[in-house]
Amino acid sequence: MVLLLFLAVGFGTYFPCLSGERIWDDYYLIGENPFFRSPAFAGEVFRQHLFTESFSTYYRPVQNLSYMVDYWLWGASTAGYHCTNVLIHSVAAWLLFLLLRRLLPALWKGGSGPAVAALLVALLWLVHPVHNAAVAYISGRADSLAALFALGAWLLVLRSTEGRRTVVRAIGFVTAAALFLAALCSKEIALVWALLFALHTLLFDRSLGVRRRVLLVGGAVALIGIYVCLHSLPPHRAAPAGAVPDPFSGRVILSLRALGDYCRLMVAPTRLMMERSLGPADMYASQSAWWRSLGSEYLSIFGMLMLAVSGWLCVRRGDGRLLRWFGALWLLVAFVPISNLIPLNAEVAEHWIYTASIGFLLLGAGTVAMLSSRGRMLCGWLACGAVIALAVRTGFRAADWADGEIFARRTIENGGGSARLLSYYANELGRKGRIEEQAEVYRKTLTLYPDFLPARINLGVCLQKLGRAEAAKPLLDIGHANTVVSSAPRNWNAALNAAGQLHKEGRSADALALVREWKPMNPETWELVGFEANVLHDTEGAQAALPVVAKYAAAHWWHLQSQLGLASLQREAGDLEPALATARRAQRLDIRGSAAFFETAKCEGSLGRWSEALESLGVAVSRAPANRDYLEFFAAILHQLGRDGEAAVVRRKSEALDVAARQRSL
Repeated sequence: MVLLLFLAVGFGTYFPCLSGERIWDDYYLIGENPFFRSPAFAGEVFRQHLFTESFSTYYRPVQNLSYMVDYWLWGASTAGYHCTNVLIHSVAAWLLFLLLRRLLPALWKGGSGPAVAALLVALLWLVHPVHNAAVAYISGRADSLAALFALGAWLLVLRSTEGRRTVVRAIGFVTAAALFLAALCSKEIALVWALLFALHTLLFDRSLGVRRRVLLVGGAVALIGIYVCLHSLPPHRAAPAGAVPDPFSGRVILSLRALGDYCRLMVAPTRLMMERSLGPADMYASQSAWWRSLGSEYLSIFGMLMLAVSGWLCVRRGDGRLLRWFGALWLLVAFVPISNLIPLNAEVAEHWIYTASIGFLLLGAGTVAMLSSRGRMLCGWLACGAVIALAVRTGFRAADWADGEIFARRTIENGGGSARLLSYYANELGRKGRIEEQAEVYRKTLTLYPDFLPARINLGVCLQKLGRAEAAKPLLDIGHANTVVSSAPRNWNAALNAAGQLHKEGRSADALALVREWKPMNPETWELVGFEANVLHDTEGAQAALPVVAKYAAAHWWHLQSQLGLASLQREAGDLEPALATARRAQRLDIRGSAAFFETAKCEGSLGRWSEALESLGVAVSRAPANRDYLEFFAAILHQLGRDGEAAVVRRKSEALDVAARQRSL
């Protein structure tokens, strides 16, 4: 029954985002990402970083595995991915309740108080708006995945230590180890869960002997060692040359600001924006000058006040003192990695507090334990009201994630107008055909960030589309790539846009020169290779393009588009048997895809194997029944086999689809 409650509350709270489209990194992780469309990649994901093109070294194979399951279940339906996110978060909250129900009685000897506190803490954590970026955002599920597996492992360890049968206990420990390893491979934050487990086992759990506690902690350390070995499997990725990090004293101040801001978000979750800067100019741009000057100092003071209050609560005698210690320690351990004491790629990101927020709530529960029974009851009712209020706030915020444009615009309005967020907003406008508005956003971006290359190039492309070629020329002249390529990942996209314009203007040699300048610095980028091959194909034919694609495809067996491109070029060049073999290998790279079967059918047709071609194309048509190219070829094969009646039926269906498409366009 409790699980059903958590599921009902979770889905009811996040219902507004369930129909949401792909946003930001979703376009890569459940779009361009080559590693989630087939179980064939179940082993390969452990040898790759999460992003194939990035300066980041995120190692999250289990996140990719979860997308594989989603793709198998839902295909391209984002609603299914959103449902999975909410399901994972809701079950994680239920497991948190089960864990706290076991842990709190030893930390707060207060009759029914620990059980009620466990339920309310878990419910508050479930509905808190600060978790939107981890739940409503498909790409944010790594935090909840790590929590799900870590909480499951912790509970299994507790149950296994109490078991009497050796076999059952052994199975429990092995399963817990597998779950904990899955947590580590979901997100690096699972290392914090490991430390929390170790600290509780060594400092707070008196039900076990010293030897058993040391063995449990030693087992966790051994699993971390296995994880380190797995983490070393992807190829080394050098860090970019970037800005010199702030001195340690500056990072201490920044960490106090971050603590103040995170605690403010827990108490008053307003101005939600996923990630933000802590500088006063960025945070309080809409406020008066005197308030802007005090903005960051206010957060620093609030952070120091939080430290002082936490320390006072820990030394204060009374009921729940151990719980206050445990909550403060949880908050501290989970906060340090996100505190900016170590340089990060953002100063505050709401999804980073996913684990630390539990410590904040536990510290609050320990504070309530000091009160009289009447005070505790009052706080309990207030907590129930807070669950409802926070759920409503979360629901409104979740609606922002239903549309990329709305998400970007509201984030910018709340003060989160970073260069990449503004660029994303412009991309969303362009995707909807609003080119004038897109150009205006790029102009605003360049006003705030004049050295941001993608905005300059893409503004030039916008002006080209608007017929302002003369104004676009200086913007599209990007100079030498090596002067800007290290400043941000995927800068090649701006160069690709510029090369595309050159090719459209008939300046194919210039387009090739530009792309070849960027290729050595982006050797994993298929878009550059594919563009070069297309230009060569257009100007010199398939034989000229074939070596370019073959080289890339040989080094990237898992890349579907390169394998399809190779098969197509081999077929055009007359290498029919190799083309057929390549197309058939590509079929296993996408369990829902149709393009590989279409290419297989074309190869088989070129070889005169019409019956085999019909069978292959039948799979393609079943997976993409509205594709007119497939239907036309299907009709042609039927005609070739003498099945003219069936061919006529298929052609009529194709014509009906064409008529329907024209009517929709009108």
